[in-house]
Amino acid sequence: MNQELKLKMHSIYGQLLVERKLMEAWKQVKENKGCGGIDGETLETFAEKEEEKINKLLITLKEKSYVPKPVKRVYIPKKNGKKRPLGIPTIEDRIVQQSVVNVISPKFENEIFHKWSCGYRKGLGAERTMQIILWNLETGHNHIYDCDIKGFFDNIPHKKLMKILKNI
Repeated sequence: MNQELKLKMHSIYGQLLVERKLMEAWKQVKENKGCGGIDGETLETFAEKEEEKINKLLITLKEKSYVPKPVKRVYIPKKNGKKRPLGIPTIEDRIVQQSVVNVISPKFENEIFHKWSCGYRKGLGAERTMQIILWNLETGHNHIYDCDIKGFFDNIPHKKLMKILKNI
């Protein structure tokens, strides 16, 4: 991301306004399992009227009246005995979020992410990371750097991020 971004997609928002894309996102949300948010909707109750609910969501997106709901806050235990806060969006919000991911991921994969960046990327993870480390060791690179930015997601420079997203 050190180079100037020269990406330009048609409106990300406009690409969400397709029933097929929302339905695909719903299927992914359902496969991921998990619980619902503060509105009490569950995967099971959403599934009972999925077509009706997807159509209603599509209408609110087209009318630009969609407003995400607050997230449900839960605390999950960490290995050190402390607890980490976790925000759980509503099923509907998860569908919209997944739709956004589905729209922007291909561009990020092809034009932004470094080939060795493995975190939070589909099909990549610990196994791919180990392959990269081993390859580097085998080719004479014998230093490994590891870092973890405490509270990274709490400290993302949002103005910079929004500027980048506007240019996509």
